[in-house]
Amino acid sequence: MSPPPAFTKNQVYHALNETFGHTDFRPGQADIIRSILRGRPTIAVLPTGAGKSLCYQLPALLLEGTTLVISPLIALMQDQVSALRKLGIAAACIHSALPLEELHQAEADFRAGTLKLLYISPERLNNSYFQSLLQQAPTPTPLVAVDEAHCVSQWGHDFRPDYLQIGPFLQHLNPHRRAAFTATATPELREELGVALQFEDPQLF
Repeated sequence: MSPPPAFTKNQVYHALNETFGHTDFRPGQADIIRSILRGRPTIAVLPTGAGKSLCYQLPALLLEGTTLVISPLIALMQDQVSALRKLGIAAACIHSALPLEELHQAEADFRAGTLKLLYISPERLNNSYFQSLLQQAPTPTPLVAVDEAHCVSQWGHDFRPDYLQIGPFLQHLNPHRRAAFTATATPELREELGVALQFEDPQLF
């Protein structure tokens, strides 16, 4: 695996301002983004409304290739893709409710390397067709972001069995960077996240 490229503070703040329209980060965002860009496995626990999505969307904008975002909620995926497109960022999602025409377009854009972010449901990870699609990417996956990562906990009411496939999926795909985000997590769950997702020596925020 090639070493992660270095990004200057000016590059990061230029992307923040020019694309997202912000002049500064919210508390914690800059440290999380710095950790991700440096290639450290990263776990971030931030309350709803604290700007979790920017922490992986901005790195995705800077990195070469298509960042994968694993999300359990179709509505959330579609909302984020719509918002990104309004900002001029090439994004798409793949899920079971997607019309066939939109699915084919998302796949074609992925193969062409024009997408910056591709949102997928965890159920796709073991799908052989989707795994084949990943192998057709023109560049290696620069980042995999796991949203709503608390769904990996078998003790939580939001448990999603397919989230247990994320760890093996990451080991097979071996992306340059990996990060997980959740709004609420006890100290025990934070430890569980790193183990279940097979993050090696993660940085916790």
